[in-house]
Amino acid sequence: MVDPKEYWESKAEELKKTGKFEEAIKIMDKIQEIEKEEKQDDFWNKKAIHYCEIGEYEQAKEAIYKDLERDHKSYDTFFLLGKILYQLKNYEESLECYNKASEEYSRKNLRNTLKIDQMKNVRKFEEAVKYSDMVHQTKQLDSEYWFQRGLVLFSLKKFRDSSSCFESALQTNQDNPQYQYEFAKSELWVGNKEKTYEFLEKAVSAESQIKEKLKLDGEFDQIKDEQRFRNIVDFLP
Repeated sequence: MVDPKEYWESKAEELKKTGKFEEAIKIMDKIQEIEKEEKQDDFWNKKAIHYCEIGEYEQAKEAIYKDLERDHKSYDTFFLLGKILYQLKNYEESLECYNKASEEYSRKNLRNTLKIDQMKNVRKFEEAVKYSDMVHQTKQLDSEYWFQRGLVLFSLKKFRDSSSCFESALQTNQDNPQYQYEFAKSELWVGNKEKTYEFLEKAVSAESQIKEKLKLDGEFDQIKDEQRFRNIVDFLP
């Protein structure tokens, strides 16, 4: 098991030895942030994030579970755990975490809505306005939520549900080439080949490196010999 602080300390020493002092200083700043976090209430949540950064997903999972033991049940906590479990290929558990994240999101909005009525009933109108503002400022579940959920559903071979999630992600972030790529893939498995080509073309046009990923992605094997697919793979910006 690699501890994030020790990992970054080692990286800083390597950079110093090779004379990359500016980069080493940036990493030392990161180490100082980690040390400060050790005294904070959300320590385990942040520790999980640090483990994710270095690819230690089992340790990240353990850290998040410790955070949940402290009753830190929130949208962010379940969302992060969902991403960790996806990396560990625990897809069913990951999907359940995204469901819980959505529930926490809705519960928070409901609490704020109820607070508006409570404050009005006791004639605390300034407080009522504050909670009203919080409700109105709350956005819908963001594109990253729908994207991550879509990845899990695709891994579970729930292709129509996966496509629906990627479509929701694209509604608020329509030019994201990664979203376009994954949507194209799920649409292929749904049987909508035209949309597959449409969004692959958009993705490769926006980010030409995607075509290298496309060449290696076995999920597209069923169309790899088609001329339109070969045109996309050979696309030159």
